[in-house]
Amino acid sequence: MKKTIAIILIISMTLALLVGCQGAGSKKQFVTVVTGGTGGTYYPVGTIFTTLWNEKLGEKVQASVQSSGGSVENLNMLKEGEAQLGIAMANLTLFAYNGEQRFKDNKFEDVRFVTALWPDVTQFVVTEKSGINSVKDIKGKRFSVGSAGSGTEYSTKLILETIGGLTDEDFGSEHLGYSEASSAIQNSQIDGMNAEGGLPTSAVSEIAASKTKIKLLEFSDSDYEKLHSIAPYYGQFTVPKGLYRGIDKDIKTLGVKSTLICHADLDEDTVYELVKTLYENYESIVGSHKALEFMGLDQAIEGLPPVPLHPGAVKYYKEKGIEIPEYLLPSDK
Repeated sequence: MKKTIAIILIISMTLALLVGCQGAGSKKQFVTVVTGGTGGTYYPVGTIFTTLWNEKLGEKVQASVQSSGGSVENLNMLKEGEAQLGIAMANLTLFAYNGEQRFKDNKFEDVRFVTALWPDVTQFVVTEKSGINSVKDIKGKRFSVGSAGSGTEYSTKLILETIGGLTDEDFGSEHLGYSEASSAIQNSQIDGMNAEGGLPTSAVSEIAASKTKIKLLEFSDSDYEKLHSIAPYYGQFTVPKGLYRGIDKDIKTLGVKSTLICHADLDEDTVYELVKTLYENYESIVGSHKALEFMGLDQAIEGLPPVPLHPGAVKYYKEKGIEIPEYLLPSDK
């Protein structure tokens, strides 16, 4: 009898341990971060973030990075539950949240901001031999507007129409990722591209380091005012001289803040840990990519349009004494 009881106790304890292990394992949050093309800024920075999270939060979080077509695709993937986090331009996130512009029939009310990142800087890269000296000169040329469905495509077309008065019918419009566009420029297959992204953008660095001579188009104050009047989320930025080989003067240009976004359903504690880990280890990653120099805790909510922050992010920012405007607070906060 005693032997039977002992066996029962051993079996019970073993089952308890197994259940406990399964319970502990189920607490790990798996997150996929969708980014952009490998030749842009989103993908390498997404890799830096996921590497940091896996290193510091390995027992709680397993993060993976995935390349994509950019902001629009990332927003759609989050909406469909195909990813939990993504990087997207602030203006497109606003459009998705409100069901406006290209998201008119695809509203995404459950998108949430996690943090502002760096400005996505407009970089109209053209070959010297193209004869393009202004946006209007793109007429009749071959120009990559960005991957189909990307934030770059949306921005490029908006800029071309607003500042240059150009539509797709006025030039050879190509829908290439940054790496593909870089190769096409070097092979004389296209005359230029918009490489919108954080500075420096690897695709632009690649062209500048090649035998192909290029220049970056400048945008005047008048150009900015035209664009800002219909798209107030745009700001003015500068590509500093020397950032790219052969660019020996500061280039005045435009840009929109990029952001880290997530689905509203993502666990609050997980988002809190992700944000906390990112900013409490910021000094260890800032040197990994130039774009990271343009972000920081003091810029965490700067430039964000009225889309709610995730509660997990709100919790961390309040702990750090950051005053959050009402239009960024989720309805339950």
